[in-house]
Amino acid sequence: MNNKLLGIIIVVFGGLVLYSQQQEYAWIISAVSIGVGTGIFFWKEKESDVEK
Repeated sequence: MNNKLLGIIIVVFGGLVLYSQQQEYAWIISAVSIGVGTGIFFWKEKESDVEK
């Protein structure tokens, strides 16, 4: 699983949590997961880590 796919999955999870009405503080979990997912999505991989 590469970083872009993992980032997209975490952002989608954050969006789903945002619209859930179960918890009072769901917006905090949503904001954190969207921030982490965006950071992972734009993570630069080193040339030595990338297989050619």
